[in-house]
Amino acid sequence: MNIEAKYGAEKYYKWLESTWRLHQLFLAVVLYFFGGWAFVVWGIFVRVAVSIVGHWSITYFCHNPGPGNWRVKNASVQASNIPGLEIITYEECRHNNHHAFPESARIGIEPGQHDPAWNFIRFLAYLGLAKNLGKPRDPELRADLQRVS
Repeated sequence: MNIEAKYGAEKYYKWLESTWRLHQLFLAVVLYFFGGWAFVVWGIFVRVAVSIVGHWSITYFCHNPGPGNWRVKNASVQASNIPGLEIITYEECRHNNHHAFPESARIGIEPGQHDPAWNFIRFLAYLGLAKNLGKPRDPELRADLQRVS
């Protein structure tokens, strides 16, 4: 069973997906209490808009031809890395690495690739809030993976 089918059928995740907009109400009340409508606009509306537009923009640019170290043979979609956006995208800009090693929670896999999301996930594991952290498999064990640079 793939991960989408496994989690897509769970009632809790369905509930989260269908009610995420309502979850903003508690935060909106707190923000309004501390800073009025300006805090609500920036803390809810602008934050959500920037997150959604940022996610889809990075996804669009990363699924177009560009730099990357890996080619996944017979994959209908290849991906590229967009250097320089690591911190603000939490490594989403290293999409070529993600496509090459989808099982890995660590996306900064090459020397010099800082990975703030991986550091945070390891911190969560240290606290006992994350487990079974996926790591990149040995590329030599993958017949479908080819290093291109």
